[in-house]
Amino acid sequence: MTQTVKPAVEHPIGAIASVKPRRALRWWHLIRWPAVFGALGVIAVVITVLVAMIVSRPDGPAAPVPAPSVSVPPVNNGGASLQRARHLLGTPPSQGAWFSGIWAGGGTAGTGRVDSFGAWRGTLVDAATVYPEAAGWQQIHDSHWHITTFDGFDGTLTYGLPMLPDKGEGDLGSIVAGTHDWVYKKVARDLVKAKRGRSIVRIGWEANGDWFRWAASADSATQFVAAYRHIAAVLRSVAPDLVIDFDIACGTVLRGQGDRLDALTKLYPGDDVVDLVGCDTYDWYHTKAFDEQSWLSSLQPADAVGIQDVANFARAHGKGLSVPEWGLASPREGGEGDNPFYLARMRLFFVANSDILVVENYFSEPTTSIANSIWEPDQNPRSSAVYVQLW
Repeated sequence: MTQTVKPAVEHPIGAIASVKPRRALRWWHLIRWPAVFGALGVIAVVITVLVAMIVSRPDGPAAPVPAPSVSVPPVNNGGASLQRARHLLGTPPSQGAWFSGIWAGGGTAGTGRVDSFGAWRGTLVDAATVYPEAAGWQQIHDSHWHITTFDGFDGTLTYGLPMLPDKGEGDLGSIVAGTHDWVYKKVARDLVKAKRGRSIVRIGWEANGDWFRWAASADSATQFVAAYRHIAAVLRSVAPDLVIDFDIACGTVLRGQGDRLDALTKLYPGDDVVDLVGCDTYDWYHTKAFDEQSWLSSLQPADAVGIQDVANFARAHGKGLSVPEWGLASPREGGEGDNPFYLARMRLFFVANSDILVVENYFSEPTTSIANSIWEPDQNPRSSAVYVQLW
């Protein structure tokens, strides 16, 4: 099934970018550099009552790149990666069952802002979504403000590591050849220096989409896996306690797929490399939900991977589950807008999978056409009311 092409997205700088199915929006572009360098049944009943009170609703790949095999040191604890991740990350500051975090768009990133978000919701923030500047290799190498701005933050960083920059030389083959190791090693050193050597690192997130330069297809899956494994090995050679997250885009078809689960099964880097398996999911297109039937469909879409598929895969492989980006989406972006039903069902999903859930971060962004902010500014007041009640 071919996905509908989305409309253009307005970036803060006023440029118009062509957006592919799901999104071409790159979240580090949301930052103004350098200013930003500035019993389940009981729960189900409670959520249903809250929603009833608050909600009032009407009604062609690139040619494969030759890549040699890569030797990757196995993770500790005999490959029991869920246990390894929990051990390394420790107890969430909120004392919750999992790390619950935020991308708090709309203001200067840093400890003060995420702590203020935690005060607003009534529970401490456990994780912060961060990205380096990624215009070129040198920018990724030199970018560290997004780490140090969280000095004093008691939670963990959920670090989105680009496999390739926005522009410049490089491809999956050059990654495996070691050409860019100087950049990946610098990222690892920066994390260790800032006492963030146990951060969650999302290497080449959303690779099943076509909006990043490291985008994969069924045909190039082997090359993607080799590149991912190489980067993981380089990172761990400097920072062995990093928690490695394999993170795809839910609801997005892998180009050339023969099965709807190919984004998981073909791109998976291997049990010896990955600690967490996750996906980014939003209330839009094939993963939007406004009633029970659409919610069930969003969990396991007909033509793509859904969050229940990811949870099942993680559990079967002994991995932790991550949802590093999730949130509402505006009607302009194929979403339901202010949709407290979606917030409530996501909470139920997290509770139902708390045996393996390690981290979930709401992606609150007011400055682009996704317009899904739930706090400062509150663009979705009914949903933000449900969030405060449930988190």
